[in-house]
Amino acid sequence: MIKFGNMRSKLSIILFLALGFALYSCGEDVEAECDAPAPSSLRISVQPKFGASDLFLDSIYTSSEGYLVKFTDLKFYLHEIRNESNALINAALFDYRERSTLLIETLGEKNKFTSLQANLGVGSEQNHSDPTLFASESWLNISNSNDMYWDWNPGYIFVKIEGKTDTIPDAIQELNHNFVFHCGLDENLQMVDFTGLDWIDQGDNLSELKLKLDLKAFLQGTNESIDLKSEFTSHSAPSQEFLTLKVMQNFKEALMML
Repeated sequence: MIKFGNMRSKLSIILFLALGFALYSCGEDVEAECDAPAPSSLRISVQPKFGASDLFLDSIYTSSEGYLVKFTDLKFYLHEIRNESNALINAALFDYRERSTLLIETLGEKNKFTSLQANLGVGSEQNHSDPTLFASESWLNISNSNDMYWDWNPGYIFVKIEGKTDTIPDAIQELNHNFVFHCGLDENLQMVDFTGLDWIDQGDNLSELKLKLDLKAFLQGTNESIDLKSEFTSHSAPSQEFLTLKVMQNFKEALMML
């Protein structure tokens, strides 16, 4: 004779154990997900400098010629940032007034980026692409590039530096002499290359690379200086070709590891 009471008891015990095991396994999965490390991220920052001092927009500095100089705008593009075949990000726009020292923050593993190469500016193919067709989050999209795209001369401004200067060394501070460098065009594209990178652990799987941009070194140049008294305007017109190239080359040399 089958004892149904005993069978029901045994089935209840089996179901209870099975349910408990399932809940335990589910709990383990949830806990494992909670304990999973955050994905690795990389940040690149750029600290503008004037010699040994941090540079701030609208503050006054003294150039090697004794000119008083004040920078009011500082922007530039880096394009195709990579380490050989490892791509980090397609394009980054530095805007000191709007975003402070931040250049980019994106997913990436520092061991894949022990060196970095990039265009200072925007490579020819994308420089002449329709700026409305880039992804909405891209810094090349027209809504993000803003005044770094020439609608009258299709293409991007690679480097933008604006400010005021007083080129008469005397006791009177009168910064009434404007300087404007808006440099672009394919022929002025420069390549930057940083090796032996020192990524700094910032916690939460974030590593930061700190660069600097020395605008005193930019004006002095390694080979040729920029004299703001006579060399104060370039919109990359054909007649300004010599100064445009000098601005781009000096800027490249002034961008370095901090």
